[in-house]
Amino acid sequence: MTLFWIAIIALGVLAALVNFAIAAIHRDEPMVVAVRAVAGLASLAAAAVIVVGKEANLVGTILPWSYKVIGAGVFVFAVLFLPSILSKRSATPDVTLQQRAARPTNATVRLREQGADPWVN
Repeated sequence: MTLFWIAIIALGVLAALVNFAIAAIHRDEPMVVAVRAVAGLASLAAAAVIVVGKEANLVGTILPWSYKVIGAGVFVFAVLFLPSILSKRSATPDVTLQQRAARPTNATVRLREQGADPWVN
């Protein structure tokens, strides 16, 4: 097994550990847990497929080097970056225009400065 495949397997296991740890930290957010658990399982499955495929001489024998590098980049994006994008999107609440208009931006400043005149900037 070459150094490239060992690095991809190590990256898959490391990505699984990171995703499972983040899922454990965000237990109260079910969408984050689901996305991170799927990403962790996908990275573990990819590492297992590489190990089994290399032992059976199925993986990487017919692919050129450029396809392997592109596949590694897609793998890193799919198991590390995509879950963080999806979990950030699900964690931010959607605020409507009416909700933003109901609370002016300088209301907290006026509440903190009790003695200040509200008409003077």
